[in-house]
Amino acid sequence: DIYTQVVDYSVNYPNCVGGSLGEVNYDELRSGKIIIQGKEVPTGSLSSYPKAREISEELKGWIRKGDFLLSEAVAPLPKVGSGYSFKMLKEKPILKKKE
Repeated sequence: DIYTQVVDYSVNYPNCVGGSLGEVNYDELRSGKIIIQGKEVPTGSLSSYPKAREISEELKGWIRKGDFLLSEAVAPLPKVGSGYSFKMLKEKPILKKKE
């Protein structure tokens, strides 16, 4: 199973505040609801799970036939505490059309 963190994109993320509301796996997310801080929260997908499965099967076939070559990792991703920080992008205001 693959687990992921639940992040509050309405408050924490735009204000560059770290933190997680919980951890769930993808089976839980696909079930249609998860429990966060004791409350049942509906979930939904932004992508097609069947289409992702179809693409992954095709990619596996390419790898097995040697049409899609894999290599060893070039460099590890930075870990927490590595001292590496990301540069936050500035939000641009949305300009309303004049009517």
